[in-house]
Amino acid sequence: MSGFMKKLKDGVDKGVATVGANSKAMVEKSKVKTAINNLEGERKQLCQLLGQKIYDTYTETAEINADESVTSFIFEITKRVELIKEQNEEMARIEEELNRVVGSGQPAAMPPQDGLSCSCGRINSATAKFCAGCGSPMAQNAE
Repeated sequence: MSGFMKKLKDGVDKGVATVGANSKAMVEKSKVKTAINNLEGERKQLCQLLGQKIYDTYTETAEINADESVTSFIFEITKRVELIKEQNEEMARIEEELNRVVGSGQPAAMPPQDGLSCSCGRINSATAKFCAGCGSPMAQNAE
């Protein structure tokens, strides 16, 4: 009977660790996604302002000069692109860490059973368009 209780306790401990890791990862991913969306919004706004500046310059002078005000916009846009890249790398790091802690949720040797296997290791239903584990499009249904 004590062997059963140990197995039960180990199962509960693993479940608690999985829930804790998933919760922490969801919070971190949400923060990173928010940062990406904010940076993407700033980048789009800067691109619009740059376009308006170039258009105004052109309509006033019939020329387009890359003066300091235009190059500063280009610098700010480039900075946002770099920050977005960093946030995407952080998202990948969080997902990698979560996969290390929790695993794919599927036994490693388990073959697909009337379903689609994602690159993350998750087995999805045969009609899935996106992976239930990582959200990636399922290549077989993307056609």
